Amino acid sequence: MEDVSNFRCPFLNKQDIWTEADKFRERFWPGKTFPLDMERIIEMELGLTIEPITDLQRELDVDAFLKRDFSGIVVDLECFMDERFRNRFRFSLAHEIGHLALHRDLFDEYPINSIEEWKYFITGIPEEQYKYIEYQANEFAGRLLIPRNVLVEEIGKCLGLIEDPQLIDYLHKDPAAVLSRISPRISRIFGVSDEVIQRRAEREEIWPNRIIISETGRASLTKED
Repeated sequence: MEDVSNFRCPFLNKQDIWTEADKFRERFWPGKTFPLDMERIIEMELGLTIEPITDLQRELDVDAFLKRDFSGIVVDLECFMDERFRNRFRFSLAHEIGHLALHRDLFDEYPINSIEEWKYFITGIPEEQYKYIEYQANEFAGRLLIPRNVLVEEIGKCLGLIEDPQLIDYLHKDPAAVLSRISPRISRIFGVSDEVIQRRAEREEIWPNRIIISETGRASLTKED
């Protein structure tokens, strides 16, 4: 395999990444319900394979990787089969689709189809470049699985149910604590972890930026500009 020490990740701001994720969802999962069925999208819509292998997590400390001939996604067998990892697995698949959508031209130069080739790639590229491509794929995955408008709607519903004066008080003092209280309810809708919901609410600048408390003590979100 060729030298990867000169690998450079292209600059993409978060708005560019979000646009690509929204376009992908609208094309391959239009008008569908949540959570997204990533296995169906990958196999039925994209025509890729999902290839479970043993010990991927142990060998590489990853749940999945995109084959660089773009024919499929290799996944950890235990993660694939165990329902306890279902939400994590959904995000991992969305992450690999992020690489496909954002980095296809880049990875054309570095074909990877085995664990050994992946090890060589991730240990050979500069650390900051690896962080960039992983950040971009994570940002794509989060936006793909959790559209902003639906997240705003679900957060608004939860705020409308908050009547406990102590929680209203916490919204002023420690909004992150309240978000952690409502995120399990929202995470079930999108089929992701509580942490992913909290990260999306903050990254999208929904929480706590748009929270308002009325004179009657009711919490809600401000209208979009």
